[in-house]
Amino acid sequence: MPKKYSIHPHPTPPRFRPIGKLGIVDWREDCSNCHNCVKRNCVFNLYSEEAGILHDEHGFLDYIYQCKGCLVCIQNCTKNILTRVINPEYERLGDSYFTPDIILSTWYQAETGRIPVSGSGYGGKFSGTGFDSMWTDMSEIVRPTRDGIHGREYINTSVDIGRKLPYLSFKDNKLVQTPPPRMQSPVPLMFDIIPEHLQRGRVLQSIVKAGGSLGLFSIVRHR
Repeated sequence: MPKKYSIHPHPTPPRFRPIGKLGIVDWREDCSNCHNCVKRNCVFNLYSEEAGILHDEHGFLDYIYQCKGCLVCIQNCTKNILTRVINPEYERLGDSYFTPDIILSTWYQAETGRIPVSGSGYGGKFSGTGFDSMWTDMSEIVRPTRDGIHGREYINTSVDIGRKLPYLSFKDNKLVQTPPPRMQSPVPLMFDIIPEHLQRGRVLQSIVKAGGSLGLFSIVRHR
């Protein structure tokens, strides 16, 4: 079986803090200052640097909207003073086509290099990290008994780019014509030419380097 085409992403922190969807608001006048406060036990550590964030924050307090939505603090607070709210800035993102959820999902993919799969996808032995966790195949449906014996069977995603002969002619069991040269791309994707205002710094170099490392094509403007 040929080697599977793979992309090896590396997480890259965003330059700016993303606009979060959920936040936790508390009614501090009812707080009892419990020694076992649920904020200290946040698995995402969102409350640990709250004082420092408040001291350095300017403008909109977007730090409170980085909640991951597990709701543990809301459920375990003994005084029931915590409430989950929707970020109003999040609801104003995008338009009718690029909804806030799509934008948030795109930000997640750009930062982590992972696909936000929820309730689907293959998570078995032959699944990799990043975009390798998504498989385009039918082997589990057509021949489930083969899975796990010879590895995952997948659909070849490569495409040939170039002219093709309308037909082939043979003489003495040999091909008469010389086929035109062709190039192969591992997936039917290419990096399109970027807008003029983005052609600065290392943006163009990064795109060309990404195309080279992935074996894809990049369209660049000749100067």
